[in-house]
Amino acid sequence: MAVDEVAWTWEPPRDGGPMVVRHMDEGPLVLFEGGAIALSGETGEELWSHYDNDRTLDVDVTDNGEYVALYDEDISEITLLERETGQVAHEYTFDLSEVNHSYREQAEPALGPLSGVTGEAWVAPMKDSVASYDLSTGDQLWEASDVANCPDEAQTVGMSVQNDVIVAATTCYEQPEDRDDVSWVLGWDFTSEVVGLDPDNGDELWRVEHSVGEMPGESIQRETTVLPGGLVRISYLDSPDLGHSLLDVEAEEATHLGTRELLWTSPDGERLGLWDHETGAYEIQDRSGAVERSMTPEAASMNEDIVTEGFQVGLEDGVLHLEDRADDPSTGNGFARFDGFDGSTNITWDDEESMSIHSARSVPGAVVASYSIDGESGVMGLQ
Repeated sequence: MAVDEVAWTWEPPRDGGPMVVRHMDEGPLVLFEGGAIALSGETGEELWSHYDNDRTLDVDVTDNGEYVALYDEDISEITLLERETGQVAHEYTFDLSEVNHSYREQAEPALGPLSGVTGEAWVAPMKDSVASYDLSTGDQLWEASDVANCPDEAQTVGMSVQNDVIVAATTCYEQPEDRDDVSWVLGWDFTSEVVGLDPDNGDELWRVEHSVGEMPGESIQRETTVLPGGLVRISYLDSPDLGHSLLDVEAEEATHLGTRELLWTSPDGERLGLWDHETGAYEIQDRSGAVERSMTPEAASMNEDIVTEGFQVGLEDGVLHLEDRADDPSTGNGFARFDGFDGSTNITWDDEESMSIHSARSVPGAVVASYSIDGESGVMGLQ
């Protein structure tokens, strides 16, 4: 898909709070503090909605892609919606804070630990363990202790919960008793691994060492994201200069991508779109690494910072770059540029007021970006 215009816009029923856009089969799924609304990627029309403007909810899509999970902390209520229909699938009373205090560490409305809900159980990372809880009773089903498997200081943070495997990211390092926290000491020795666990009982299935960075803290703050085809992206949240890594669950291999970033995957995960943030080169390759298409765009005609400070969305036909802030998106340079294998296009918008882009991602039918203009938030579909 090539992108050259703003095709539709949509305004949320509740303004003032952050929005997170996720993916569903027919378009974007917009998550916010009041609930969730599904839109058509082709037209921007609402397909289903489940929200309450009088409630503040934590909301996320489960890693297995089946549910939207909503949590009301005031009454300890978890509601699971079928992601594609919005129908209520399960309702539970479950106090997350009683078993895991880490669930409050994120400020976004999309709550990382909620992604570990599988429908009947909730899987959560502890300091050095992973535990599963029955949502109906609150009872612990199993606990995998010492997942990091090291004698020194251990952390288990990043985790993705799929139907056939739980992927946990671990970090080990020595913390002397007579010293303050050494996790951010440059050159301090550490070991990082990604571990596969059985969702039924927590048994270890495989273990892969993958240490990236120059101090433990860079490794501890990893985030794992489930991708199609048994792939998991590993991001280094506090150290974005480290780039990304890619874990192939079936092959039990982890690869650091260096200056390249995985921006696009085909629905089956067999074809990958990799963008080099230093050279601007973009290529489509298969899982074996064979390059199918590649291009390096000519010098940018708009703000050069768009590549280093803006947003990049990978597509089968090229890369869409969006400014994080555009003073006047109606001018010739616009607020976005599509660099395709067959040429480049600048994208403008009629609104002359300054605009901020907060996130952008590809969904069926469009590239969807959340934005704000003069304090008013919205979502746009680019086609």
